[in-house]
Amino acid sequence: MSSDKAARERRRPPDAVGKAGKAGNAGDTALAELLQELKERSGRSYTALAHRCGMSRSSLHRYCRGSIVPSTFEPVERLARVCGASRAELDVLYRTWSRASAGAAVPGPPYGGGSGGGSGDGTGPPHPAPAPAAPPPGGRARPAPAPLAGAWRRLRPLALLLVLAVTSTASGLPYGGPHGPYDDAPPRATGVPAHPGVRDGSADRQGYEGPDWSVAPRPVPSEFFGLTLNTDTGQMPGFPTGAVRLWESETRWGALEPRRGHYRWQVLERMVDAAEREGLPVLLTLSGTPLWAAPGGRRSAYGDSLASPPADLADWDRFVRHVVTRYRGRVESYELWDYAGHPLSFSGSVDTLARMTERAAAVIEDTDPDALVVCPSFGELWTDQGRQRLRDFARTGAYEHCDAVALKTPPRTADGRPEEMLDLVASTHRLLYEEGCPDLPVWNTGTDRDVAVVPPLDERRARDYAVRFYLVGIYGWHDRLRRTYFYSWGSTDVPLVVEPVDGAPTEAGRRMGRLREWLDGARVAACGRGVRARLTGDAYTCRFERRGESLRVYWTSRGDGSASLAPGAYRLRHMDGRTERVRAGDRLRFGEEPVLVDHREG
Repeated sequence: MSSDKAARERRRPPDAVGKAGKAGNAGDTALAELLQELKERSGRSYTALAHRCGMSRSSLHRYCRGSIVPSTFEPVERLARVCGASRAELDVLYRTWSRASAGAAVPGPPYGGGSGGGSGDGTGPPHPAPAPAAPPPGGRARPAPAPLAGAWRRLRPLALLLVLAVTSTASGLPYGGPHGPYDDAPPRATGVPAHPGVRDGSADRQGYEGPDWSVAPRPVPSEFFGLTLNTDTGQMPGFPTGAVRLWESETRWGALEPRRGHYRWQVLERMVDAAEREGLPVLLTLSGTPLWAAPGGRRSAYGDSLASPPADLADWDRFVRHVVTRYRGRVESYELWDYAGHPLSFSGSVDTLARMTERAAAVIEDTDPDALVVCPSFGELWTDQGRQRLRDFARTGAYEHCDAVALKTPPRTADGRPEEMLDLVASTHRLLYEEGCPDLPVWNTGTDRDVAVVPPLDERRARDYAVRFYLVGIYGWHDRLRRTYFYSWGSTDVPLVVEPVDGAPTEAGRRMGRLREWLDGARVAACGRGVRARLTGDAYTCRFERRGESLRVYWTSRGDGSASLAPGAYRLRHMDGRTERVRAGDRLRFGEEPVLVDHREG
């Protein structure tokens, strides 16, 4: 493995893995056969499945080979759900995993009595799998999963016993577990609300106390904290960040291939080299049809590119293959068009865009199987027209060919509060769910076009917005938001400047880096807001765990808030670097500038 690939493996989120003795016993073999059949049935590569399951490719490969057994059932359940396993198949998988991990006789029934459900720590029984989604109108029918062929037949007697056992207790089983980052239970029934950012304490909602969501702690990978680079210099951010996106960097298709078959790699080479030196994974946006590829086509927002699709899609195929071949193992992921729903970016039909997506995904899988395929990004999602374009694209079945969904999820207005993004993320998640799309990770790749005409933010609001942009993204994990690329780094003609090229980071940029350091190595466990989370004011909080300690971040979307500090609280950190001693039971007062409280466990 090259050093770059090894570095990428180290950056992937760890999963719950443990050796249950040497592989080779009957339980290990049976489990591996079942997992391998699931993998083959899905028709996806190890890389694509691993990304969907939130685990490393190497771990998934070892599970399917039977060289190791997961220490908890959770990774097995994740894979089974992604591959469309039925409820009965999940039951058999649980029993088989139990035998393999214990090396002993089959334990008791996987489900308990009336309370039902999993233990919440990944060691409990599986949750029932949702029924396969019906094919969307006008979309591509998804075949029903065939039963696990070979290994399933050998375990049929056990399956029958399990079905009987489950049937006897089914009345007490919940639909699924907590709505965490890896759950497949239905999302909240949330549309775009009339008053964004206010989804708390409403009279028309059931009252309860507790966080909006909680889950067994999940790593927040460094690449979650992304930046879109607005420079062609090869300079990288001067504050800690986790990933970079190349789009406003003179790396459009029209700039890279100004004449058919004649490529200019200097700028892209400079940018990729610089990102490699900093250990930053690159998302390269493939977008912008060259002038020669669509004679008479519709103009775009860039002088070297058109919004029309290429007249001959073979030109698109060749371009994608040239780029991916050259940057195999160096570029981590490819976004297959920017702002595809806007006429100044893509003026072709949705069906053409879907065909381009499918063709490019096939080329990438063939040329660099480890690269991630990110479907075209859609914006203007606060509008009915923008949401309909996203819905139309979803109905083509194109998301079946991607590893991630790219969306523009800004506040309702370009100068709005970042917390408004939560409602947009939730409503688009629901839209994709309604259309029967794969439950893919969502990557926020920027803002809408009106950001270019918004007046600059003042110093205080800029520094607070910059930090809350990422915190809100973490809050959005409930709706599968897995990466956020702030728009943009290097530019001075945007409302919020984090660092000009050849300049020093602004206070907003420095605080972005400080948040990244605060959460380095942390795992997110829960997020909540308002009175349900025992907070006053328009307040938010997220809880993290790291090395036996608990971290809680607090902030408001406007005004002041307060909270009573939980047991174990001992230190308060401010964004300007100051720290204070605090104690459990103290009343913490905070505002739009986030603060962090360290807690000792026990």
